[in-house]
Amino acid sequence: MKKLLCILIGIVLASCSGTKSESRIKKRPKLPPIVSCAEDAKIFDQDVKYETNKLNTIEHLSYSTTYVRLYNQTDSLEKNEIRYKLAKTSERVALKVFPTIKLTDASRLLAENYKTILFSTNRVRKNVSDSKYFENLIIPNDQSNLQLFVYVVSGIRDKQFTTSFHFFVLNTTYNSLLYYDYVKTECDPRDETMFMKTLYYGMNKLKNSVK
Repeated sequence: MKKLLCILIGIVLASCSGTKSESRIKKRPKLPPIVSCAEDAKIFDQDVKYETNKLNTIEHLSYSTTYVRLYNQTDSLEKNEIRYKLAKTSERVALKVFPTIKLTDASRLLAENYKTILFSTNRVRKNVSDSKYFENLIIPNDQSNLQLFVYVVSGIRDKQFTTSFHFFVLNTTYNSLLYYDYVKTECDPRDETMFMKTLYYGMNKLKNSVK
């Protein structure tokens, strides 16, 4: 009888716990509606610490992906959907700017958690020698030892978006940083027109930086 009573209590507690978990999931806030950016919205491009350019060629350049991080406490599934959608959009931009660029299977990198990408990009732009940070951002490609990776992070403060674009070119053989550039906008990254415009700006800047 005692055993049966314990089992019943366990079932009730598990049920309550499940209900609370479901309630927490339901209460996760959604992202606010998309805010369209003005046609004359600026791209802010100022020299910042760690910017570097050691490139002497971009021939045989490969492209991993553009990883978008939405920095706010909202529904993770919604943010994941946006990240994958914008990654596809960024492929079109990369192919437009670099018609011969080699695309990679970005699925592993896009599925990586925010913390890994954040820590790795911070270490890589500082050229920390530990290869694991580079490997977290690289998708191996036999046809090229140069790889472009873009990290975008966006958040809202005082109802104003700030979206930062970090452009990396990595040497995949020696796990080293050859190029890093940073630009930002005050626009919602879900505004694909401005998102693409900023990618075009950053990728063309990279392309034109090699003499």
